[in-house]
Amino acid sequence: MKYAIPVYAGKLSAHFGQSEEFMLIDIDTKGKVIAKETMSVAPHNCGGTPKLLTDKGVEVVLAGGMGMGPRMAFERQNIQVVLGVMESDPEKATLSHFNRTLISGQNACSHGDSVCDHSDHHSSAPHN
Repeated sequence: MKYAIPVYAGKLSAHFGQSEEFMLIDIDTKGKVIAKETMSVAPHNCGGTPKLLTDKGVEVVLAGGMGMGPRMAFERQNIQVVLGVMESDPEKATLSHFNRTLISGQNACSHGDSVCDHSDHHSSAPHN
């Protein structure tokens, strides 16, 4: 199973739309990480990022928060979205999800669900 996690400085980014990188993690059927890579993306590219991740074989996105626009774009690409992820280590979060032990809270980006671009009300600093 292949996962994508929006990251900032190697840690899970609380806000999907501000992420310039995704960590892609492959896990085999026994729950072992078999591959890991970082992929650069344009921030606030709500339509393009889901397609790029689909082309890379991603099946699940783990994120702290995400607006409705990107969530719908991922759903159209048949990518499962898990929000409210509080574990900042992407590998630990991925393994926890795979093992069904991931603890998640509320969507960290619940405002502006009808729009994709959050740049007018977010600072550029990560919210970890």
